[in-house]
Amino acid sequence: MSTVPAPLQQALLLTEQMLDAAGVADWDLVASLDSTRQPLLAAARRPDPEWQEWLTALHQRNQQVLMLAASAREQVEQELGSHRYNHRALNTYIASSG
Repeated sequence: MSTVPAPLQQALLLTEQMLDAAGVADWDLVASLDSTRQPLLAAARRPDPEWQEWLTALHQRNQQVLMLAASAREQVEQELGSHRYNHRALNTYIASSG
């Protein structure tokens, strides 16, 4: 990859760490790393064709983090729905056996 400013290199490193943390569902760490990453991204906002490769890599990894987060959210929603169903079934059973 071509030479890019240190903030953009650091942002890519943080994005890779976010992806690793998302892979093990450590969402607190993902949020913390993103907070650190945001000022770095803001500092590197200058159009430069030489940075395209770095920006593409950063974007791809960020998309992976977002996909893992969406998957985790869907799983939590499914588990919550299952819990509510089980709770209603238990209440119905208790009411009918009482």
